[in-house]
Amino acid sequence: MPAHHGQSGLTILQALSWLNYGGVESYGIRLARALRARGHRVLLASSGGQLVAEVEAGGMEHFTVDFTGCRTLTGMLALRRLLEREHVDLVNAHNWRAGMVASLACRLAGVPYVLTIHGTRRALHRHGVFYWSRRVVVVSEASRRNLMEGFGLPPERVVRSIIGVDGDRFCPGPPDPSLESELGLEPGVPRVVHVSRFSHSKAPVALALVEAMEDLAKGVPGIELVLVGQGPEEQAVARAATAANRRLGRRAVFALGGRSDIPELLRLATIVVGTASVALEAMASGKPVVAAGKGGYLGLVTPDSLHAADDTCFGDHEAMAPTTSERLAADLPGLLREPDLLAELGTFGRRTAGSRYSPARLAAEMEAIYREALCDHRNMGRIVVFHLNQIGDLMFTLPALKALREAFPQARITSVLRSHLAGLIAESGFVDEIVPRPPGGPLPAIVLGRRLHKQQPHLAIAFSQSATMALCAWLSGAAHRVGYVDSDLRRLLNHRVQVRGIPCPEKVLHLVRSLGLQPEKRDYVGLVRLSSEDEAEGEGLLGEWDQQDAGPLIALAPGESTDRLYKSWSTEGFIGVASALAREDAARLVVVGGETDRALADEIMTGSGVPACNLAGRTTPSQLAAVLARCDLLIGIDSGPMHVAAAMGRPVVALFGPTHPGRTGPLGEGHEIIFHQQPCWPCMSPTCADRPCMSSITIEEVLAAARRVLGRLAAVPGS
Repeated sequence: MPAHHGQSGLTILQALSWLNYGGVESYGIRLARALRARGHRVLLASSGGQLVAEVEAGGMEHFTVDFTGCRTLTGMLALRRLLEREHVDLVNAHNWRAGMVASLACRLAGVPYVLTIHGTRRALHRHGVFYWSRRVVVVSEASRRNLMEGFGLPPERVVRSIIGVDGDRFCPGPPDPSLESELGLEPGVPRVVHVSRFSHSKAPVALALVEAMEDLAKGVPGIELVLVGQGPEEQAVARAATAANRRLGRRAVFALGGRSDIPELLRLATIVVGTASVALEAMASGKPVVAAGKGGYLGLVTPDSLHAADDTCFGDHEAMAPTTSERLAADLPGLLREPDLLAELGTFGRRTAGSRYSPARLAAEMEAIYREALCDHRNMGRIVVFHLNQIGDLMFTLPALKALREAFPQARITSVLRSHLAGLIAESGFVDEIVPRPPGGPLPAIVLGRRLHKQQPHLAIAFSQSATMALCAWLSGAAHRVGYVDSDLRRLLNHRVQVRGIPCPEKVLHLVRSLGLQPEKRDYVGLVRLSSEDEAEGEGLLGEWDQQDAGPLIALAPGESTDRLYKSWSTEGFIGVASALAREDAARLVVVGGETDRALADEIMTGSGVPACNLAGRTTPSQLAAVLARCDLLIGIDSGPMHVAAAMGRPVVALFGPTHPGRTGPLGEGHEIIFHQQPCWPCMSPTCADRPCMSSITIEEVLAAARRVLGRLAAVPGS
C-alpha cells in the first residue's frame, strides 16, 4: 500500500537537475513546502547539491537521481524504480534536463507528468522537445509567449503560475551587525545587493554593476556593492570585483560566492538589484528592487511598473532594454538619495509579496494544474468503469462512483460489472448505464470493447486488475485509461496508479485521488439505494421472522467462496453462537450466503437445534441488502455480506484471521472486530491446514462482542 496510506493528498515528486543555490531550486523547495502544508506528500529528486542537507533537515524526502551528462538512461531507470517504490502519483520536472529524464521515466511507469519552464527556450530546443507535458507550466507571460510563438504550443496547453515567495523567511528587519563585521562591511553606508546565479547569461548584470561602481562612488560616497552567487562565471565576477576595488582604492565591492543566508544578506541592502525569485525575496524583505536580469533591464519596481515586471519575471525572461553600466550609474544614485521613496517602495513590496505571491497561492495554483494534468476535467463527456466480480469489491467502489458523479455531473458514466450485482448500483444515481461484464477471454473482450468504442469514452477506469478488463479499456478507445500498476496487461493502461495489493477501500480511493478528485466520502455507508421491488422481496423473504415480536433479528454469514475458504471460521463455532443467541437472548436467526453456502447453513441450523431462516442461495445481492437492512446485527467472516450489512448501516461482528481488518474490514461505526494476529500473518494460503488465526477465535468472545453491540443498540431509542 502507499507510504501515505490513510492520507487524502497525493504523492508528488519534484524533479530538479540540481539542488544548488539558484532561483529554480529555491522555487522547487518552496513549492514542496507549500504543497506539504496542503496535505500532500512531496518528494524531491535531484542530482545532488549544496541544498540537499537543508532540504533533509527540514523533514523533506530527497532522492539522488542523475539527471545530467550522458547518464540519461540510468537516470531514467532509477527514477522509474523510485516512482513505483514510493507510489508517486505525479511528477513535476523543472526545466529541460530534468524534463527529459522524467518524461521518459513517466512514460514507462504510466505516471502523469508536468513540466515547468523557468525561462525562455532557444530555437535550437525546437528539435528535441519530446519532453513537453500535457500542461506546460510557465512563471511569466514572456515565457508563455515564447513557447506559443517559438514552439507552436497551443494556448490551452501553456498555463501560468506565480513564482511565490516565503514571507516568513524573507521579512523586514535591521541589518545584523555581526554579519556586517564578518564580511568587512561598513555600518550605515548605502549598499546595493545583487544575488544571482553567475551563469553566462546572468553574470553580465553583476559585471555591469561592478563596472558602474566608479560612477556610483562619485555620486554616493561610501557606497558598497555586495555580489552573491555561484556558477561558471563566478571567478570572472570575483576578478572584476578585485579590479574595481583596486581602482577605487578601497574595498567597496564584495564578491561573496554562493551562500545560504540570503534573507540576512538582503536585510543589509539599501537597494536590491535582482530578477525572478530574488526580486520577490527582496520585496518580501521590504527592500526596493531594481529589476535587471538576463532578459534585460526594467528599472525600479513601482506600482506602475509591477505589471511589466510580473509579465517578464522581473527582467529575467524579457525586457525592453539591455542592462548596462550606464543605465545603472544613471538610475541608482538618484534613488539612493531619496530615503522616503525607498521606504515607501519597501512597504509596497512587502505588501505585494504577501498578497500576490504567497506560497499558499502558489500551491493552490499548482494543485489545480496538477489535477488537470491527472485528468482533463474540461473534456470529460463519457466515462466507463470496469468493476471487479465480488460484492465486497463493488462496495469499495461506491465512494469512487459518488466522487465521479459529483466531479462530472454532466458526464455519461457506464459501469461494466457482473449482471447479478447490477441491483446494488442501479438506483444509486451514480451511473447512467450498466453493461454486463463478459466472461474471461479475448473474444468476449473484443466484442465488449467494440461496443464501448461506439460510445467514444474519454476516460476508462479499471478497478478490476484482470487482463480482460485492461483489453476492454484499450479497445474502448478512451484517451485516458487508468488502472493499477499490478494489473494484468498494464501496458494497455496509459495511467498506472503506483499501488499494489488486494482490492481494498484505500486502494480504490487512491486511484480516485490520482484522477485529481477529492472524494469527501470515504466509506460506503448509505450509498446503496434499493428499488421498491427489492425492498418488498426482502421483506417477503424474511416473512414471519421479521414479524415476530421477540428478540433481536441477527444474520449469520458463515460462508466464503470456494477459492477463499482459508477465511472461514469453524462450523461448530457458528452452531454454538446460534444456539446461545437463540436460547439466551431470544434472538431470531437468519443465515445468509450464496448457493454454495446452503448446505453449510442447513448444518448450522440442524446442529444448533433452534429455528432459523435459511436464505443462503435464495437472494440476489440487492435482495440480500434489503434483508440485512432489516436485521439488527450481522455476525460473519470477511466476506461480501459483511460489507453489504455495513453499507446498509447495520453493525457487524467480523471474524478476521488471514486478512487485514485495517484494509478490508467493515466501514462505518459500531462494529466489533475479532482478530488474533499470528506470527505467520498476513497470509492467504488456501493450503494452511491448522489456520490458528481463525481456530483461536472462541464462541465466548463472539457472543461477548455480539452482546456489546446489542447493548449499544438497546441504549439508543428507535435503533
